[in-house]
Amino acid sequence: MRDRDPGEYLVKGNILANLFRGMEGVGGKIDITNERVIFKAHSLNFQREPLEIRISEIQHVGKRSTWGIIPNGMEIATRKGETYKFVLYNRGNVIKTINELRNA
Repeated sequence: MRDRDPGEYLVKGNILANLFRGMEGVGGKIDITNERVIFKAHSLNFQREPLEIRISEIQHVGKRSTWGIIPNGMEIATRKGETYKFVLYNRGNVIKTINELRNA
């Protein structure tokens, strides 16, 4: 995980979330800066690697339903064809924040 670039600042932080990595729902927190979405896993997970998604690389961010029925998910798709699935509280606010940064 790299430090923030000059001019990079925190927009929203410490958002509790799970990131699906294969069959594991990795628990952790999301920080959103003006340049990146950063997921940091809790130390109790098997998969602890952080994830960074540059705002400029996000093609789409939107709502998703966990197991197809629980409306608590967010999906981020990148221009490189990668897709990341999260479960988090207040997803509408988080999606809105990311879209506002994408459109800035």
